[in-house]
Amino acid sequence: MNRKQLYFGKDYSYEARQKKIGWLNKIIESLYEQPELGKYEDDEDSQELFTQETITVAKHLIKLITQEEPNTQDVNELYRLLKIYKHMRNSAWDDICKYVEKWHWVVNIWETFQNVVELDIWHGYKYQRYSIKEPLIAEGKFIRNSSSIDHYGHVVFKVEQNLEENQIKIIWQIPNETVIPDECIPESIEGIIDGLIRHFHLQNQALTFLKITVFNGSYHEYHYRESDYRLAATIAWINALKTAEIIPL
Repeated sequence: MNRKQLYFGKDYSYEARQKKIGWLNKIIESLYEQPELGKYEDDEDSQELFTQETITVAKHLIKLITQEEPNTQDVNELYRLLKIYKHMRNSAWDDICKYVEKWHWVVNIWETFQNVVELDIWHGYKYQRYSIKEPLIAEGKFIRNSSSIDHYGHVVFKVEQNLEENQIKIIWQIPNETVIPDECIPESIEGIIDGLIRHFHLQNQALTFLKITVFNGSYHEYHYRESDYRLAATIAWINALKTAEIIPL
């Protein structure tokens, strides 16, 4: 399918990666000097640090960035690792997650994207697998009005059990950009994946064997941002899972 290039694709050429590598070196230096910066930001009561893990991942990312043609599978593996542990983040970890996620879309998804993303996010992990018993419709809206920046994101998707495939299949069935602009596809799909990860960490249930079809939504010509659709997709999961019947596999 002929879609325009991702606007952030230019940031991941070899030359662009070399010019902007300094932020990773600053992360490593800061964490060595102030280990407390590695504290889990999502848990105010926790005293546990995630410092060494953040430094290790930052160094690994530097090795990938400095390769002129890194193995795209290595980028994919790092993306999946960061996705699983995204909830354990500090601000540096979060910045690394965002960088790798976009890089993954540039080198592994977008150029061959045919409206389908297939993934087994639990591959290699010995978690009990679960799925949903009955199909459900998930709808999420993120709409905020303020004096400075307005937000608008709206996503609707159907979730069905799919025992034929040991993975999660996400299908983009939006007919055209008057419903949701193409530039919002990555954030919308990542929001769906975030919802799956969020549910796992809250309920200890690794959902899989799913077909997820994004088939509707809307946008505001002036007030939408890509990140609004990520939040809308996560909200859709929260709404849908309140009444979903989840079964072990």
